[in-house]
Amino acid sequence: MQSTHRLRSAALAALSVLPLAGFAASGNTFMNGQSIYGQPAAQGAPVRVVDLASTDRLNVAYGESVTFRSGTKQFSWTFDGLDRRSVDVNQIAPAGFAGKPVVVYVGRNPSNRR
Repeated sequence: MQSTHRLRSAALAALSVLPLAGFAASGNTFMNGQSIYGQPAAQGAPVRVVDLASTDRLNVAYGESVTFRSGTKQFSWTFDGLDRRSVDVNQIAPAGFAGKPVVVYVGRNPSNRR
């Protein structure tokens, strides 16, 4: 009887930790593969254009799309992952996009109450 209770307790503990282990193992992505910082902006989405040479930090609203420019290269990103986070642009930039470190501060998701 006591061994059955221990086995159930161990199984329950393992099942409760499994979702957290999957999140931690994935690094900066959710279990569905999407980045915790958001996603590339869709074509035609209204965006704010930011020249990386002229700034070292940027505040954006949750869900806002921004086009980052560095010289002749550019990419667009929608910040709709986790809210109230900061991210270095180099973490979300496509391969080959060389830019100086710029920190983006993402505002609160309006659907979160706290």
